[in-house]
Amino acid sequence: MGYHCFSEKLTTAKAQHRCIWCCHQILTGSKYVREHSVYDGHHQNFAWHEACRAHAVAGWKDGADEEFISGNEMPFFALYQLECAAPTPSDRREGL
Repeated sequence: MGYHCFSEKLTTAKAQHRCIWCCHQILTGSKYVREHSVYDGHHQNFAWHEACRAHAVAGWKDGADEEFISGNEMPFFALYQLECAAPTPSDRREGL
């Protein structure tokens, strides 16, 4: 099994994405990690919450298996729920 990361970039979401690690949404306007890589000869174009990417990398450094299945627990989930519930600037302008 071979893995090679071509690029890993912290960027701001212009649209909603779904995190490959926890499967929760990455909200528009929030920071996330975009990864372009190849694993076992297959191109990967993944979006990660910053905390999920850091959690996965820490696990791999501690000897966890390189391969993973989506749907893992999201670190700091309670904070993420608060972020999702907070009104956006456009909601405030519209009086929502």
